[in-house]
Amino acid sequence: MKIGLISDVHANLEALDACLADIKTEKVKRIFFLGDAVGYGPDPNKCVELIHKKADVKLLGNHDAAAIGLLNTSYFNQYAQLSMGYTCQVLSEKNLSRMKRFQMEASFDMMKMVHSSPKEPTSWGYILDVEDAEENFKYFEQQVCVIGHSHRPLIVKKYKGNRCEAVAHDFVHIDDDYRYIINIGSVGQPRDGDPRASYMIYDTETNIMSIRRVEYDCEKTQQKMINANLPRFLVDRIAVGK
Repeated sequence: MKIGLISDVHANLEALDACLADIKTEKVKRIFFLGDAVGYGPDPNKCVELIHKKADVKLLGNHDAAAIGLLNTSYFNQYAQLSMGYTCQVLSEKNLSRMKRFQMEASFDMMKMVHSSPKEPTSWGYILDVEDAEENFKYFEQQVCVIGHSHRPLIVKKYKGNRCEAVAHDFVHIDDDYRYIINIGSVGQPRDGDPRASYMIYDTETNIMSIRRVEYDCEKTQQKMINANLPRFLVDRIAVGK
């Protein structure tokens, strides 16, 4: 069975549609969403509706938490704050209600799923590098912890008591002797210099987890953002993946 894992859609409908189309070609049976349906982008309602319809697991991200009133946006940067103002203005009551049912974390098979980090799931801490990952391995019991939040794909593996190490490829075979932290990247707001949408497929038969990159109509999303009077900085950054 193949499982698709998506995260950090950030109201980018074109990117979400492209990933869902790719997921369909891969004959994925289940979809798990790791948080941040909204924020930054122009289509929060349509994205929440699609995630509600398609995802078997739906986790809460920090932007989702802000949209439903669980998180103060004072720690957001100015662009995130402005976009959250737009998001809260246009979100329907029905979609707000749906988001209020998103979970903080979930498990499946040998995977733990959380938006930010196993160490600080409700404080929205980041895992940005191997050192951050090393600190987080002791905060989950499963073999694999799958995350989003940083918008940067990262695969880290740890052999028993050894220091963890980054995997140089965009895929990994889950070895019984190792534990893993895997950031699946962002569907709608990549920040690793590659503007293509990012998501992950877990093949339970081969035990391989692979990051996939998908082209989408970025210019269409940008025009929607301009029409919504979202900050120009946010409009420009999705074209360069930063």
